[in-house]
Amino acid sequence: MTFLVLLTSVLVAILLLSTYHYIVFPLLISPLSKIPNAHLTSFLPFWVWWKRRTGFENRSIFAAHQQHGPIIRLGPTEVSVASLDGLRQIYTGGFDKDPWYIGEFRNYSTPNLVSMMDYKPHSAQKRMVSNVYSKSYVQNSPDLQTLSRMILNERLLPLLQSAATDSSPINVYDLAGAAGMDFMTAYIFGITNSTNYISDVPARAHYFKLWRTKERRLPGRENAHRELESICLARCKAAEELSQELADKPSSSGFPTKPVVYTQFSSQLAQKSSEYINPQTKHLVVASEVFDHMVASHDTGSISLTYVFYELSKNPVLQSSLRSELLTLSPTLKYSPSKSVNSDTFSTPTLPDPRFIDALPLLNGIFYETLRLHTPTPGPQPRITPPGGTTIDGYAIPGGVRISTSARCLHQNEEVYPDPMAFKPERWIHGDGKGIGGTEDMRRWFWAFSNGGRMCLGSNFATQVLKLIIAAIYTNYTTTIVDDEGIEQMDTYTARPVGDKLILQFHRID
Repeated sequence: MTFLVLLTSVLVAILLLSTYHYIVFPLLISPLSKIPNAHLTSFLPFWVWWKRRTGFENRSIFAAHQQHGPIIRLGPTEVSVASLDGLRQIYTGGFDKDPWYIGEFRNYSTPNLVSMMDYKPHSAQKRMVSNVYSKSYVQNSPDLQTLSRMILNERLLPLLQSAATDSSPINVYDLAGAAGMDFMTAYIFGITNSTNYISDVPARAHYFKLWRTKERRLPGRENAHRELESICLARCKAAEELSQELADKPSSSGFPTKPVVYTQFSSQLAQKSSEYINPQTKHLVVASEVFDHMVASHDTGSISLTYVFYELSKNPVLQSSLRSELLTLSPTLKYSPSKSVNSDTFSTPTLPDPRFIDALPLLNGIFYETLRLHTPTPGPQPRITPPGGTTIDGYAIPGGVRISTSARCLHQNEEVYPDPMAFKPERWIHGDGKGIGGTEDMRRWFWAFSNGGRMCLGSNFATQVLKLIIAAIYTNYTTTIVDDEGIEQMDTYTARPVGDKLILQFHRID
């Protein structure tokens, strides 16, 4: 009898403590209880967990902000904000990242810029490599100009010309991923060590099968990740050998481009290895970092290009206007299939100055409007509030809270972007002429590359390369849609097309 009484007392105590911990405190006492709930049950963790699991997270958070305002509570210790005050404090205030990034982005069990939790180590590593991704560097890089000429004139444009001649439709989502990888790996490792996924379709198919197995958590995910890591390590080894050869023979003309990113990061790590990392693991630090650069190039880059092609293919008049603008470049990007390429001297047709391409207003408007409406990464970018807490939009938020902003919520603010669901490149042209175009409010709310010290390292590289690809294609071809079934974007952190495809027909312009 005494035992039953004791057991009952323990069970009642556990029930009361659980009720207090999981219901009374989060619902009535927690500082977050004053923040509007995204759902009636947001004081519990189940609502947001279910939305993530079922693929409705982004749209559900957006709808909740529409209903409840710029700050909402997603769970017992999770908040979403959609305001400039939130952007400023969370992403320029040095909040540490949420541990979620470790599981999603760490390679070789080694942190990189995306998966680093703490702000200070991230800042130190970023300084080692950021120079070669700055806008002035990429616009003036002879290596980037050379590899761009070679990839366009020896790989991409010949493939499109053949498809146009044979009236063969192309899945541009797949091709865009290949082009992104070829450009990025050539810049990281040197073009002689780059992928050639534009031309080598079997190698492309194998790589992307591995990537999709890993990224979508399909059976065999661990093995696929290990093989992807081995692919990157092999290219790092080749880039190291090339770097050493160029260091020994600086005047050598046997290689068209240097391994720009690899050399920069590896040399910086070598100088700081005694105070920063174990020299024995330096190669893994480099490999983990450049692996992430490769993934970004084919993952988000392919999404961006696909939706540029999609919007242009729906609008022949816009294609014509864009081509008229592109023909003002000098030299133009006109492709002559009969013009020979001297592979011994790596001589290819000269490209326009990247500054002139970047300054084209309609191309710029199409590019940024696509990133606004079809953001490649529209999902939350979670951070953790510092121990002392913070105050955002008038609400006190304690330390240790998971807090985030979503590009989708920012880009569909109708007060900043009127008629936000419409594709209107002109909104970026009719502004004050500063920065990326548009008005000051549009630039402040634009978040395709994130913001603050953790913003996308390769944004300038991506902008230059993607604009160049768009310009080269629409100087020479028009496009029409053959099959756009499944073109709607996934409701996930990275939002690819649901159908993994956009089939277009290319038509040569004489």
